Amino acid sequence: MTNRLRIYGILLFICIAASCSKVPKHIIQGKKMQAVLYDMQIAEAIVETNYESYKTSDERQTVYDAVFAKHHITQAEYDSSLVWYGENMDLYMRIYKLVLKDINVHIASMGDIRPNPLSGEFSAKDSIDIWIYNRSFTFGKERIFNTLTFDIEPQKPYSSGSSYVLGLSVWGVSPHLKHKPKISINAMHNDTIISANKDITGDGYYETVLKTVATKQVKRIYGYIMMNNTDASYHRIYIDDIQLLKYNYGSHALTAPKTDTIPSQPELQTEISD
Repeated sequence: MTNRLRIYGILLFICIAASCSKVPKHIIQGKKMQAVLYDMQIAEAIVETNYESYKTSDERQTVYDAVFAKHHITQAEYDSSLVWYGENMDLYMRIYKLVLKDINVHIASMGDIRPNPLSGEFSAKDSIDIWIYNRSFTFGKERIFNTLTFDIEPQKPYSSGSSYVLGLSVWGVSPHLKHKPKISINAMHNDTIISANKDITGDGYYETVLKTVATKQVKRIYGYIMMNNTDASYHRIYIDDIQLLKYNYGSHALTAPKTDTIPSQPELQTEISD
């Protein structure tokens, strides 16, 4: 087992090293970006859980500045790197998955692991909400990291041909926004990744539906809800009532959109072979 873990770690490092060759010199490179994003997640958690101590933007900025100083980068370098990675989301998601693994290792070291409610026989049930994160999120200009990510890996693969519906309610989206919040949901088979993407174009309820390959089990469901922070024309955007429903193949229980659903661009669903 130890050898297998060592080999897996080497492969992950090679993956990041290879990815770095594609990153422009003026952008924070993959391995360093992984470390910066990890510390920024910690900084965000400190600010959000100690709101009374960091009420003003200047007070919050001191926490973020400490991260920049640690990694010898500037706010401008970080911001421009986030923009670049936002335009190269496949590479960003590879790096961010490693960040999530680092965070999970840190949590485990503190003995505070949240049990997975979808292990064992639960993964075989139809019409079950597999969302294991907070049900709400707020995008704000004062946040450095305006991305809500999720990554769900069941102990047993989900059944072949299962479908997934990511539903959420949104408030605060101005029609004048240059950049719209984006939703992405992905399913990983052994050799294939299926993706569905949607833009949030206004207030209301949204559903993003992802249907997987009928003959292949699903090993992992992951994705993000992201706001491009280069757009300063918004104050706060609120996301609430998040759920991620899983349906087995052939199910007739796929939810119908709620009456307040806001029309958006057609969902883009793609299939990518590894």
